Amino acid sequence: MSIIAIDYGKSKCGYAIGTMFVSESGTVKTSDIQKKMEKFREIVLGLPLSMSGNYSTQTFEVIKFGLSLLKAGKRVLFIDERMTTKMAKVYDKKDDDRFSAEQLLLDYLQAPDRTIELKTSVASKPQEISCECAAIVNVPCDKDFHISKIIGYSEDPYIAYTMFKEGGFVYRVWNDFVQNLTLLEKLPDCVIIDNSMRNKLSELSDARNWQNMKIIGLDIK
Repeated sequence: MSIIAIDYGKSKCGYAIGTMFVSESGTVKTSDIQKKMEKFREIVLGLPLSMSGNYSTQTFEVIKFGLSLLKAGKRVLFIDERMTTKMAKVYDKKDDDRFSAEQLLLDYLQAPDRTIELKTSVASKPQEISCECAAIVNVPCDKDFHISKIIGYSEDPYIAYTMFKEGGFVYRVWNDFVQNLTLLEKLPDCVIIDNSMRNKLSELSDARNWQNMKIIGLDIK
């Protein structure tokens, strides 16, 4: 079954199609990429992370695009595109979008387990939470959350996007998240955490005095 890989951009997209190798590739306007994807159910998208491994504004543009494909019934797989972008610059490729898409496809064909599938998730028992500032660990933002300032962490693209959409600053690298919390002048009012990651609370406690902090644990499904 043929797969299409896309290096997404606001104005243009690189694409590559193939099964065991690249059989077709090119660059098209972003407004025309839908036509290229029509016959494919599975789509590989390059995830443009910063060199530190954290999210950027561009990352969330790609996740937003991925969610539109998911809504249309596509299976969306993200793959870290940091090395493909670097390679395009090293080899001085003029059509770097096309080159990046080709590398994304080859990376996927060689190691499909390196991808992250885009899936939506919710807290199994959501509750109304109101506070000025919250540290959120791997919990998707819910309509019942009324939080003015969010500092979040998640490696899950969908969960990270829900925090970003609510104006939160989201980390993908745990150590950077913890370090940022140590630099805050004022502690968050609460920690909202995925129950499966409660073991991480000790690391937060080591960073700051969290003993009197309100901890809200939620199951994610």
